[in-house]
Amino acid sequence: MKTVYFLPVLLISLWCKAQDGLYPYAEKGKWGLTNKKHAVVLEPQFDSIQLFQGDYARVENNRRVGLINGSGKVIYPCTYSDMPIVAPNGMAVAKTIKGYILLDPATGKQKGSLVFDEIPGINPLSKATNLLVVKKEGTIGLVDMNTGNLVNKTLKFDDGEFFEEPSLKNFLIVALDGKYGVIEASTGKEVIPATYGEIKSASDGSQDLIKAITDDERVVYFDASGKVAPAAVAKAAQKVEESSNHDAAALDESGEKKDMRIYKIPGGRWRVVLEIGEFQRPGRALDSIEFSGYSTLEYLSYREAQRIPGMIKAVKDNNTGVIDLKGNVIVPLIYDDVKYREDNFGHYAFIETRVGNRVGIIPIETMKELKKPVLAQVIDEDVNRKALLVQTASGTRGYMDKTTGEVYIPGYKD
Repeated sequence: MKTVYFLPVLLISLWCKAQDGLYPYAEKGKWGLTNKKHAVVLEPQFDSIQLFQGDYARVENNRRVGLINGSGKVIYPCTYSDMPIVAPNGMAVAKTIKGYILLDPATGKQKGSLVFDEIPGINPLSKATNLLVVKKEGTIGLVDMNTGNLVNKTLKFDDGEFFEEPSLKNFLIVALDGKYGVIEASTGKEVIPATYGEIKSASDGSQDLIKAITDDERVVYFDASGKVAPAAVAKAAQKVEESSNHDAAALDESGEKKDMRIYKIPGGRWRVVLEIGEFQRPGRALDSIEFSGYSTLEYLSYREAQRIPGMIKAVKDNNTGVIDLKGNVIVPLIYDDVKYREDNFGHYAFIETRVGNRVGIIPIETMKELKKPVLAQVIDEDVNRKALLVQTASGTRGYMDKTTGEVYIPGYKD
């Protein structure tokens, strides 16, 4: 009962939005950019091109990182060992031998003379305010990524992270000697003293809150202005959290699931059984049906919520297709092989058909052939681009639109 899952090929940040209409493609191991008109925007020259964040994308050559923009212009050459932060305006943080520095998109070189030791690992950049948390000699500071200047030089905390909630954008969670508090980011003004064992965001169902927990498990809620929330608001927040925890526990404890199992029985026949039981263990039979006339039946997928819940690989006279739980042929038996593929988040699933050494695509949502078996392989799904990363028969790699089947590679024809 194996399902083939997509594996990440490029370093893709799921939170960011792809640059509309730009698609990386690779020739002879080097990546460039094309658009929906199949024009060459950037000649293949990089080992990898990451997903665009706004108008910018990281690129890599020989394990060195640089940056390009949506026009294919090289903003920063591939001379840095790392570039963990790129602000919406193109100002970036790059790692060098001497430490982390700021880069100016206007010049392609270092901005100012700031050098720092570390970038905190959790939410160091506020996209709303363009402020960045940096660390030097064990304490944090804030850099304005519009100007490259330090915002406040007197922060005596050893760590910091921004809230993700827009209504809390002006606040920074800070840490000092294992205790946590909150400050106003732009001024450094203390909002919640760094005396709590934990600080995190919360909600009462209508507004974002700050939840502070003491070492003895006492909880205090603060509103988006930094004031202690009224008792009624705190009670509502507790109910929201309890409800969320209950729902999560119910999912974990649900235990038994419906699934499909296939058994070969005497007389060249097959029995397909719909069962309910624990994951990957035989369960109680709910229904069954027997089939004959097939040399092979194999499990492809069972998803109760799908339009066609059960899918079975069927082989007859050395030709392969797909049937459903009632025996209806849903993919004609004309292929050498078929596989069920989906990503890990349920965004996209399809039947991969194969003839010889070429593969095609039938999306589960439509069950209509999107691409005949003309591709060398389907490598990965890109949720942000709404496309599949594919390799053509010639060895070129690029992206194929999941809706139209169009392959965005200059000069490509099926």
